[in-house]
Amino acid sequence: MRPLDEIAATIESMPEVLRALLAPLDDAALRVRPAPGEWCVLEVIGHLLATEGPAFRERVRAIVGGAPQVPAIDVSLDGTGRDFVNEDLGDLLDELAAERAVSAAFLRSLDPSDLERESDLPPHGAFAAGDFVHEWPFHDQDHLQQMLSAIKPQYLPHMTDAMRSALAPDPDGS
Repeated sequence: MRPLDEIAATIESMPEVLRALLAPLDDAALRVRPAPGEWCVLEVIGHLLATEGPAFRERVRAIVGGAPQVPAIDVSLDGTGRDFVNEDLGDLLDELAAERAVSAAFLRSLDPSDLERESDLPPHGAFAAGDFVHEWPFHDQDHLQQMLSAIKPQYLPHMTDAMRSALAPDPDGS
């Protein structure tokens, strides 16, 4: 079990990590969809905002509070009523930082024994509060990789064929 303070500090650092990584990029780079139907960087940040409470804080609070069941959530951006593609990066990161401050304080208020409490999440079965606590930074890191995957290809057209070839994955996996 990872220490609660470590997890709190990790999730609380995400907005500043994103700010350092993304602030130098122009607006167009933040809005590029890597493929049809995939999220651009701003939409990934929107997803982090939209799931912060429901997927993590509220579920952990419900489990610790003794709820027999926690709800499934909609992870799409459809229910947010927001068009994250047209929002400002700085504003989104400020909002995420404020949410993360609340979440970090919540995590620091928990007792490690709280993480052992369980509730059902149909159809998957019983989850411990600690499952969601540990999935929180994992979720961030998954989406950080997603953002990097959206940004990296934007540099390829500016490289020579030799460099693009050198960077291409080896087809036999070696």
